[in-house]
Amino acid sequence: MGGVVSAGEDNDELIDNLKEAQYIRSEAVEQAFRAVDRADYYLGEFRDSAYKDLAWRHGNIHLSAPCIYSEVMEALELRPGLSFLNLGSGTGYLSTMVGLILGERL
Repeated sequence: MGGVVSAGEDNDELIDNLKEAQYIRSEAVEQAFRAVDRADYYLGEFRDSAYKDLAWRHGNIHLSAPCIYSEVMEALELRPGLSFLNLGSGTGYLSTMVGLILGERL
C-alpha cells in the first residue's frame, strides 16, 4: 500500500500532501508528523526516498507508507494519558509519533 499521495520534497510537503488527501485529519496527528522527520529513520544513501508515500525496506529495516501510519494514528483516537504497545515496532518512527501525542505518563 501507499503511493496514494504524491511525493514531497521535504517532511512538511509530505504532511501537506497527506492532509490534502485527508489521511491526516486531526491537529494532534499533524503536529506529531511534523515533529518527526521521516528521513531521520532512513539510512543515509536512501534518504531521497523518505518523503514518498511508499513503504521502504532494506534488510531488516522497514517503514510502512506514511498514509498507513496516518490512518493507524487517526483510527486509534490517541490522546494524552492512554498507553500504546507497538509489537514489532521496526524503526520506532510510529512509536515516536504516538509517544508525542500520548505524552509522559508518571
